Amino acid sequence: MLTNEDIICFSSIDWDFNWQGHQEVMRTLAAAGNKVLFVENTGVRRPSLRDYERLVSRVRNWWSGYKGIRQVEKNLFVFSPIILPFPYSRPARWLNRLLILRVLKSWCRSARFSSPIVWTFLPSPLTLEVIEKLPLKLLIYYCIDSFEHSSAGAARIREHEKRMVSRADLVFVTSELLRRHCLKYNQAVYKFPFTVNFEPFDRARNDRDLPAPGDLAPVKKPCIGYVGGLHRWLDQSLLVELAAGLPECSFVFVGPLQEPMQSLQQLPNVHLLGGKPHEQLPVYLRHFDLGLIPYRKTDYTDNVYPTKLNEYLAMGLPVVSTAINEIVEFDREHPGMVDVCRTAREMAEAIRRRLSEPGDAAAEEAVRKRVELARLNSWSFRIEQMSGLIREKISELRSMAEAGWRRRLAETLRVSRKRILTLAAAVLLVYGGLYWTPLIYLIGRPLIIEEAPAKASLILVFGGGLGETGRPGTSTIERARFAADLYHRGIAPKVVFSSGFQQYSNMDVEDMRKIGLAEGVSPEDILLEMKAANNYENVVNSLELMDGHGFSSAVVVTSLYNTLRTDLIFRRQLERPSQGVVKRDSLYLVPVETPIFFNRMESSRLAQLRAILHEYAAIVYYWWQGWL
Repeated sequence: MLTNEDIICFSSIDWDFNWQGHQEVMRTLAAAGNKVLFVENTGVRRPSLRDYERLVSRVRNWWSGYKGIRQVEKNLFVFSPIILPFPYSRPARWLNRLLILRVLKSWCRSARFSSPIVWTFLPSPLTLEVIEKLPLKLLIYYCIDSFEHSSAGAARIREHEKRMVSRADLVFVTSELLRRHCLKYNQAVYKFPFTVNFEPFDRARNDRDLPAPGDLAPVKKPCIGYVGGLHRWLDQSLLVELAAGLPECSFVFVGPLQEPMQSLQQLPNVHLLGGKPHEQLPVYLRHFDLGLIPYRKTDYTDNVYPTKLNEYLAMGLPVVSTAINEIVEFDREHPGMVDVCRTAREMAEAIRRRLSEPGDAAAEEAVRKRVELARLNSWSFRIEQMSGLIREKISELRSMAEAGWRRRLAETLRVSRKRILTLAAAVLLVYGGLYWTPLIYLIGRPLIIEEAPAKASLILVFGGGLGETGRPGTSTIERARFAADLYHRGIAPKVVFSSGFQQYSNMDVEDMRKIGLAEGVSPEDILLEMKAANNYENVVNSLELMDGHGFSSAVVVTSLYNTLRTDLIFRRQLERPSQGVVKRDSLYLVPVETPIFFNRMESSRLAQLRAILHEYAAIVYYWWQGWL
């Protein structure tokens, strides 16, 4: 048995789901002295309403652990990740990968996981991407289902499963068809069907005084039993016909209801007892007279090896099954152990025949053979065989690693050199684009509106410049002086100063007034708008001021790259029915002609780029607010 290894298992079911080989294998390995982290199902399809209880359970399990991890047994931990439920969306996978890897890598450090064995039952794209980022010793893919046939959503997993099979160091499968499928992409494929933890069933079988469970005690004999999920792969019409044709028998179903079973529930000799803890199953099987495997024959079920087969055999029960591929193969290898039937009539005849067999020495010998076959196929034997293959593969990979150090070192240096050259080229490209080309100004060109100044009622000056400099200052001085120049050129008889910088708005406006006075603007011709806290309020408050004073036209002085945003705000405001006499064609957007901040030779290109990007971001924000 494998021991003293660190194992991360990516499961296709949750830990608390119907007990299957996923939990059995990991519990056995943990009991053998390996440290195991069991990662619950991250999905192969989008969840639907029927998954509501499972989603609630996932959130509850996440909450009950630390960062979603809880300890369930010695050496065995379960991780219940909370992720976005879109398994084939690239953005969702990117975020999910970050969330899962963050926890997994922290776990590996804190639990001292060193090069763990990664064992996955799930070939989803997210699982692949997470595994590729983990420093692992060995990758094992246990292929237990034909995912492409299990549901419409899972059909999209086909290409990802091929990658998983090709990437794996060892591939275990549960059926012959799955073995043939995986051999196309990997030669290290071994068949290990799900089986039974033999000892609990053996103890229950030998306990003659074991009482029937309370919900089974009133059920009359003979009892035809089924254990497992009541899902869409059950042949419900066959079961209805079978139960109706054998009214003297009780048909008992022990397992969670996963699909509607109304036609079965209506029959008086059918008893649906619901799901039971796995440790109670031997007690129920102890009181069955025959085990049933009533699967529909489909592409999916032909790839399935029913775990319940060995559970029935471990209890010494005769087994009657439909003719799915793995049961037919089992019957070929072990004649007489299973009655394989193709119709409800054949199944009814087989049940009658088995139930009428006398309890003589021949019958006891048949029971002994079933039990012995189950013992030889038990999980302890299976996992020991798997362990041998795992140890051999680890030894093989270690030998290859020791022999190939020179090649790997050369490859590592080659990759590092390539990365350094790529990074250097990228830095040069960015630097050249910023400092040797007009790229920044081409990026900002759509933000500029330049109109010739025309005679108007007043000059509107919007100060601030916060996006350019990170603080008001140089740009404010430039605009105030430019407005004074326009005033002296007779463009307008009045000047209005308004600042969009909130913290120091009053001071900014006062500074512009002082500059205007210093430049010769008459005090009577200066008006101050002192309430604006941003560009939007610059426009709204200035329009109110113009309406209040009867001004119908204006030359608007603002930053070079702020003109588009200002124009869009004006247009939105002037579209309103309540707007006064001001029209867009009587407004002239005139930016400062040669702003110091955007000087191509002297100013910081990075600061200029930041200012332009700030302006684009502001336009998006204003649009979101409904101001444009």
